[in-house]
Amino acid sequence: MAPRVTLLDAHVLDDHISKIFIGQTLKVFKFLPSWILNNCELEINVILQFLLKYYSVTKSKATFGQQMLGVRFKPDQLTDTKLALFQLFTVGAEYIQSKVESPSKNYLNNINALHLIVDFLKAASFLNFLLFLQQGKYPTLTQRLLSLSQESTRKRNIEYTYMTRELLWHGFSELLLFTLPLINYQSLKHKVFRLMHSSSQHNDKKWIEKMPFICARTVCSICQEKPVLPHHIKCSHVFCFYCISSMRMVDEKFECPECYHFEINIIPVILD
Repeated sequence: MAPRVTLLDAHVLDDHISKIFIGQTLKVFKFLPSWILNNCELEINVILQFLLKYYSVTKSKATFGQQMLGVRFKPDQLTDTKLALFQLFTVGAEYIQSKVESPSKNYLNNINALHLIVDFLKAASFLNFLLFLQQGKYPTLTQRLLSLSQESTRKRNIEYTYMTRELLWHGFSELLLFTLPLINYQSLKHKVFRLMHSSSQHNDKKWIEKMPFICARTVCSICQEKPVLPHHIKCSHVFCFYCISSMRMVDEKFECPECYHFEINIIPVILD
């Protein structure tokens, strides 16, 4: 037996295919006189739906949506009588319901019993859907009335180890997608960078406390561009205010990348 999700998806695909086919066909009829579409639109829809059902269910024992998902009706159950009743219950019932619910005046609107029948069928369809969720056998009321079971045409045996591996990987991927945005990569990068530089390398570039000097060739030690709102941390190197501020936001112990000096205060450069 095919899964419930597959049977429901096949039913939804049939509706989408029917709407696309009818919509494209009606574009052809727009060149005809307008009274044809205004008065005969429902009848044209019935004819097009009948053609879809005929070239799918009658020919291939499966609707187009079922064929796309590898599902079909059991061939031994789909007799000629059931095929005719299937067309009558699906296409004919939809036509009568559309006529009854149509705001335009027609002969079917004058039959009060049809409104009760349509409401009863809607309630029966809802009850059938609840039974389908429990049993997973007949997704539509028509299939239940005609006892049309469906089977999968794609034979695939999935082992327990495969399912376990897929579930574990799915849970692991969700964990990664949730935790990765919470990791402070800039802080980790700075910590690794500090560990890679030993104390001997720090001694090669000793800190010299002096006011930075800005000239035409001065660049920001972080972005290597001309400094915007120049600031310093009591060393001879200059930073853009936004560069040094953003680095301190992700890493409170951010050091100067040139001389490895750390100063908690960010001081603006005073230009003479």
